[in-house]
Amino acid sequence: MFAKQPQRLTIKFLLAIMAALIFSLSYYLGNRYARPLMTDLQAWTFPEPKRIGPFRLTDEQGRIFTQESLRGHWNFLMAGNLADPGCDELLRLYVFAWNRLAHDRLLQKQTRVVFLQTTAMPQAELKQDIEFYNPAFTALSGTQEEMKSLAGQMGLPTSRSLPSSCNIKKSAVALINPDGFLVALFTGLTDPVVIAHDQQFFN
Repeated sequence: MFAKQPQRLTIKFLLAIMAALIFSLSYYLGNRYARPLMTDLQAWTFPEPKRIGPFRLTDEQGRIFTQESLRGHWNFLMAGNLADPGCDELLRLYVFAWNRLAHDRLLQKQTRVVFLQTTAMPQAELKQDIEFYNPAFTALSGTQEEMKSLAGQMGLPTSRSLPSSCNIKKSAVALINPDGFLVALFTGLTDPVVIAHDQQFFN
């Protein structure tokens, strides 16, 4: 009878340790992957989402790309020239941010960069250059009028030439949700962890 007492205490002790480990793991995962609060955001959030209006461009595959093509994806929209070193730096930043979404495969699969190529570039080169960063990303080209139509909606000035370069600390990157609404601007963010963290607020 007395021999069973230590055994019961051992079982209770082990159960208590397991409960503590489960609690600690739940707390860690909850804090790591919890949806961020508005007060935690560094991206600039629009008071009300803005629907992206009509435009007609061509993607790196030669397919027509319109405002309807934005649907079903989280789109980080940026503009510049793929041959520019600053744009290279900006795109690499968003590759790292995309990689940070690996814990949420569905969100990562839905997320892409849409790069507005503002200077003339052969389609084959456009395809090769954007796929170098990530096959999930896409690049757009078209007439100056159509590009200005889209760029103006993402907050870029359209009274003069479209940007042909990027600055990782100054270039505006628009976040468009899967319903085709502009929800935020990411400007001056240089940490991919922060970018991925802020995107999850809108998901």
